[in-house]
Amino acid sequence: MNLARIWHEGGPGLLILCAALAWSPAVLAGTRIVTETLDLEFGADGTLESATACFPSRGSPAASCGSFGTRAVIGHEVGNENWTQISSHSDTHFELRFEHASGASLSWKIPLDGYLLELKTAAAGPLRIRSGAAFRPREAAGFGAWLEQTRYLGVADGRVTQLGLDDEESTRLEAEQWIGYRNRFWVLVVSNGQQLEAQIKSGEGTMDAELRIAASEGAADSFSADTWSVYLGPVEPGTLRSANPELSGILYAGLWFWLRWICFALYYIFSWIGTVIPSWGLAVMALSLTVNILMRPLSRIADRFQQQVLETEARLAPELQRIKQEFKGEKQAEKILAMYKTERVHPLYSLKSLIGVAVVIPVFIGAFDMLAENIHLLNASFLWIADLSRPDALISLPISLPFFGPDLNLLPFLMTGLSTVASVLHNPPALNAQLRKKQVRNMLLLAVGFFALFYTFPAGMVLYWTTSNLISVIKSIWARRNNGGKPATKSEVLNE
Repeated sequence: MNLARIWHEGGPGLLILCAALAWSPAVLAGTRIVTETLDLEFGADGTLESATACFPSRGSPAASCGSFGTRAVIGHEVGNENWTQISSHSDTHFELRFEHASGASLSWKIPLDGYLLELKTAAAGPLRIRSGAAFRPREAAGFGAWLEQTRYLGVADGRVTQLGLDDEESTRLEAEQWIGYRNRFWVLVVSNGQQLEAQIKSGEGTMDAELRIAASEGAADSFSADTWSVYLGPVEPGTLRSANPELSGILYAGLWFWLRWICFALYYIFSWIGTVIPSWGLAVMALSLTVNILMRPLSRIADRFQQQVLETEARLAPELQRIKQEFKGEKQAEKILAMYKTERVHPLYSLKSLIGVAVVIPVFIGAFDMLAENIHLLNASFLWIADLSRPDALISLPISLPFFGPDLNLLPFLMTGLSTVASVLHNPPALNAQLRKKQVRNMLLLAVGFFALFYTFPAGMVLYWTTSNLISVIKSIWARRNNGGKPATKSEVLNE
């Protein structure tokens, strides 16, 4: 019986008729409820057997849907016989009540639009939550497998505990507010306003999350009565916050609080760009450009420090090379320190160049995590890329390569090629030929390292960094063009 679909397609008259029929006590094989955001199937005993959530809504052309499992998602320990069902509805929600001959009951309150359900139980035994095959991690190669994981969650006053399913040492999870499990884009958590304690299934080879939840520490095996809030929906800031402000802590939970602020700032900038640009792929590129512009004042300061380090390095290089050739061991160290003192240079002068890294790396990490969990990229296509939340997979290879997987991904090659071009074009005037050669070698090694790191990452993340490299190439070409095709002068480097 699909009451929601009847409501939206057949009108309230048919719904009232079906609801009236449903009020008669009878043992039903199962009930399916489809709303704007959820597709739920209930067993005859009130068990939520399967659930699918869609974001932003089923009718949206950009909707993405995720299944929480094909086996029991939420159940109890009473048995599936001798149950009767009573159904009702209002303008805002559906209600399904399941009653057992023993006196146990379950009552589900399902909103017409939204992801927060209410479950009332009476003498139904411990609450059991279990994911299914459809919720298992998507196949991924290399470092990309880091992202595709199912994890247990416990939420307590903004603090989030996360446990992997393969954690062999954990058999119990406690939380003051919410408890459940998640993957990259979808989360199922429950709360009843009490301290929660769950026995969890974990260990090597565990494929599905499974929790057996008690109302509080030391509680009895069954509840006389309880009211549960059940959130099953997307890992998306606005949606989580509207369901319950405590749930916003789930996002970017593994980061320090100030890195989380960067992630949220980038998310809202990206979302705003997405409302202006009709393609999420172009929005990723626009985000990279926007971040580059916003970071420019700090980057210019970092560039000045970097230039000072390069000038000092170039000035000291001849004498430093002579000392290393003529002296060894302790004598060499003494001569080098004496040279620093004579030149009035601190021995740790090169650390000034790390200021540039300190500026770039936090934003890079923020963009990395924000795009990794951004549900807008799920199933979003761009150019040859079928899904920006997956590697771009230009063509399928005849064999699966160790670490790199079964597909040829084009974006990492474009990213590395642009990084190589940027390395060649970057030619600070302070460097002599030897130091220039050393710098180019280091930048090329870094580009190769990024290639290995990013090859199996989602296309949206690689597209962001590829765009950043393209911007660097354009800036270098522009600087050379303004200088007649020659490397930029010192003043041009500092004022770029």
